[in-house]
Amino acid sequence: MKQQQLLTGWANYPVVSASVFSPLDQGAVRNLILEHDKVIARGNGKSYGDAALGEQVISMLGLNRVLDFDTENGIVSCEAGVLLSDLLPTIVQAGWFFHVTPGIKHISVGGAIASDVHGKNHPTKGCFSNWLISFELMVETGDVLTCSKEQNSALFWQTCGGMGWTGVILSARFRLLRILSTQMRQRTIACSSLEAIFEVFEQNSHFPYAAGWIDTTASGEIFGRGAVHFAEHLETSEPLVWAEKKARSIPFFAPSWLLNPFSIRVHNAMYFQKNRTKERVTTLDAYFYPLDAIQHWNRLYSRRGFVQYQFCIPEETSFEGIRQVMDTVRKSQNKPFLSVLKKHGERPAEAVHSFPEKGYSLALDFPRTGSIFELVKKLDALVWDLGGKIYLTKDACSDPKMGRILVREIAGAKFWSALRERISR
Repeated sequence: MKQQQLLTGWANYPVVSASVFSPLDQGAVRNLILEHDKVIARGNGKSYGDAALGEQVISMLGLNRVLDFDTENGIVSCEAGVLLSDLLPTIVQAGWFFHVTPGIKHISVGGAIASDVHGKNHPTKGCFSNWLISFELMVETGDVLTCSKEQNSALFWQTCGGMGWTGVILSARFRLLRILSTQMRQRTIACSSLEAIFEVFEQNSHFPYAAGWIDTTASGEIFGRGAVHFAEHLETSEPLVWAEKKARSIPFFAPSWLLNPFSIRVHNAMYFQKNRTKERVTTLDAYFYPLDAIQHWNRLYSRRGFVQYQFCIPEETSFEGIRQVMDTVRKSQNKPFLSVLKKHGERPAEAVHSFPEKGYSLALDFPRTGSIFELVKKLDALVWDLGGKIYLTKDACSDPKMGRILVREIAGAKFWSALRERISR
C-alpha cells in the first residue's frame, strides 16, 4: 500500500512530501527494498528532528507483533513496529520495566535501536543497546541478518544509533529490568544557580535516575537556577498494574505569537516556583513520561514548529561549556521554552554512533523563528570547540559534522563490499 503524504517529525519541522509504504510482513519489506534505490524505515514519527524523512518511506507500524515474552527471565522478542507503550501493560504486570527508556513511551522498538535511545539513568544503565540481545536486519540485498554483540557485531554497532542507514530493522530481542512496585520515590531539589545544579548532581549520584531543568531566561545572581529530579524504585506490596492518567490534549495549533520571549520568561519563573525542594511518591508513568501527559503538546509551538538543540559535552568541560552555551542563548533573541540537563557515564567503545559521552547533555526547545538557524550555527561552533556533539535524533539544522560520526571505511564502501562478500559465501 502506497500513499503520498506530507511527513514531519514531532517538532513539525521540516515537512517533506513522501511516498509512504505500509508493509505488513517481511516479504513486503523485501520487495520495497529491491524495487527502490533509496528508502528509509520509519517508526511512529516521534523524533524531534529530520529523522526518517525522505522521498520513499517504509512505515514499520504494520509489523507490530510481540513474538515472545519470557516472564521468568525478562526477555522480550517483538517486531520493530511495536511501541514501548504497547509493551508496558504486559511487562509491568509481570514485574518488569525497561532498563533504558526515553522521556516518551509512544516510540517504536526499531526507532529505539536506530536512535540508541538513552534515559535518566545513563551513568548506570547506558543506552538501549546495552540491553539489546539481538535484532534482525534486512540489508540492501534483501537478505536478513541476525545481529548481536557476537554475531555480525560490526553491523550491530553500526545500526545502534545509526539512524537507519544500515538497513531495515525487522525485529528485536532485549532484556528487561525486574521491578517490585509501580511506585517511585522522587526527590526534587531546587537550585539557585548553575553551579548549585552541578553540585547537586554530584552529591546525589546514589540515585539511579536524575534529570534537571534550568531556567535559561534567568540572569545575574540567579543565572542558571533550576531544579533536579532524582528518583528510585520502591518496593511495595501493591499489585503490579500499569496505570497512567488520562492524557489531556491540545486541540489545535496555538497562534505563533503565544510563545515569545516575555511569555517564556513568565513560564520559567512560574515553573521555578512550582519546583521547590520536596520528596514525594509518584508513579512510573508520571516520572518517566511526563510529556505524554499532554497529547499534541507540540501544537503549543504553532504550525511553525520548534527546533530542539541537544548537545553533550565531555565531563572536564561540561560546567564551563554549558555556562557558555547558556550565555550565548541568553544574549540572543531566541528563548527556549523547555530545557533538560542530564548526566552521562561511559559508553562502550564499540557504540560509535551512540549520542552520550561521559559528561553532561543539555536539550533546548526553541520556537522556530527566522533567526534560530543563525543561533544554531553559533552553538554548533561553540559545542564543537568544546569537544561536544549533538543528538542526531533531535537534529534538523545543525552542521553534519556535529554528530562526530565518521562514515568512512567501516561505514562506507569497504563496509558494504565486505558485507556483500560475507552474504555471498
